[in-house]
Amino acid sequence: MYQEERLLKILEYLKQHQSMSVAEICTEFEISKDTARRDIVRLVQEGVVIRTHGGVSLPQLKKEILSYQDRLIDEAEPKRNIGMLGAQLIQDHETIILDVSTTVQFVAEQIKAQHLTVITHSIDNVGILSDREDMQIYLLGGYLNVKNRSLFGPSILDKLSQIRADKAFIGAVAIGSDGIYYSYEEDARVKQEIARRSDQVIVVVDHTKFTSKSFYRLDFDYVDILITNQPVPNPLKEILSQNNITVITYQEDEHGIDYND
Repeated sequence: MYQEERLLKILEYLKQHQSMSVAEICTEFEISKDTARRDIVRLVQEGVVIRTHGGVSLPQLKKEILSYQDRLIDEAEPKRNIGMLGAQLIQDHETIILDVSTTVQFVAEQIKAQHLTVITHSIDNVGILSDREDMQIYLLGGYLNVKNRSLFGPSILDKLSQIRADKAFIGAVAIGSDGIYYSYEEDARVKQEIARRSDQVIVVVDHTKFTSKSFYRLDFDYVDILITNQPVPNPLKEILSQNNITVITYQEDEHGIDYND
């Protein structure tokens, strides 16, 4: 069982029992104490559990990892606007990779370009584009993560290594001064391979990601364009400029819609 699966199952157990010991984690998943402790460290770093003597428990205010559907609703209108700008960058006859991300899903919904080849491991992206007869859709195969509506596993990386794309659209959990961040190591590895296999990498994120934190980093070297919905904080804007990353911001005021580079 992959670590991401265990983390979700630990959270499900905590919803019912409030706490779980290291011994219970070891017994439940047939893993060593060292592996159980690594799982605990991940959950504590995410802020979804608190460490207790001998295990973990839910914090008094139950802060859980948001499900994919919850995240789709959160900041939906800004994400839709960001998706519109992203979709406008796609040209006819291109090959594009669409990441598993609620904001990338809004890109998929608004694609006007025709005769595309679309590569993705998101089952929602496939559902959105499945009625487009002018598209070839390649679904990267793997194990199903029901919570995140995605496929995962080593076969994703294997397939990506054989692909070349014109553009890739990826999301992010957080953006720091030194790169793009993700919650899970495997997810960061997939993003990195997507970026390696694409001529242009476009990160689509709403403004909340500028104040978020996470653990696994993707270097700015992989990023070409960042699309967001509010002005980027000045210190970060300077860093993005130094890394030759174009920032496109969707803003709406009394004069209408303003697109800023």
